[in-house]
Amino acid sequence: MNTIENIEKLSRKTWLATIGFYGAGWKYAVEKFDETYTKTNEMISDLVTEGEKIEKDLKEQFESKVQIDAKVAELKEKLGLTEMTEADRIDALSIKVDQLTTSVAALVKKREAAAKKTAPAAKKAAPKKAPAAKKAAPKKTEA
Repeated sequence: MNTIENIEKLSRKTWLATIGFYGAGWKYAVEKFDETYTKTNEMISDLVTEGEKIEKDLKEQFESKVQIDAKVAELKEKLGLTEMTEADRIDALSIKVDQLTTSVAALVKKREAAAKKTAPAAKKAAPKKAPAAKKAAPKKTEA
């Protein structure tokens, strides 16, 4: 064999080895990429599932907190513990007193009107007085 042929064979083997190396590297890279892609999708799927659970729990907690806050606010309002200033409280009480005064005045008028209606009827139906009994004569005292 001749040196040129040996060089050509060696060059060809080097070339084929290089192509083989790149092919093997490509195959390895594709396998690792596929493996990583699959694991990443699984991991993302697991994270999404976990996120959905956490979101559901947070919504439940938030809704219960909102309900509790609403009930507390309602109770505070019923008890008069709202964040009113003293002037606002006095104004609110003044309005209530005015309403009560108006209600009492209306009731008094109704009662007076009812009394006026029943008064003439009571006078007509009243029996006549019996004659007054004679007073007993004073007793004489012995001296």
